[in-house]
Amino acid sequence: MEIKWNEDAGATMAAMVARSQSALESVSNEFSGHPVEDVSRALKSRWEDANQGASITDPELTAAAQLISQGKRVWLESDGRIMADD
Repeated sequence: MEIKWNEDAGATMAAMVARSQSALESVSNEFSGHPVEDVSRALKSRWEDANQGASITDPELTAAAQLISQGKRVWLESDGRIMADD
């Protein structure tokens, strides 16, 4: 088996993080204070739409949905970690 490094891997990953960040921010802005179930549904859908079907899974999905429901600002760091205001 031969393994080849994708020369564009860094750019591909950065683009995926940017799309995910945009989806997370839009849900955070639009669904702040809404019930967790509504936030979770919206976040899952927008994340998948932004990433060609790749999904955000638990526990990250539920944790982010709970924070957004509580009115906290949520964002994605460049390394893919979901962060929120205290």
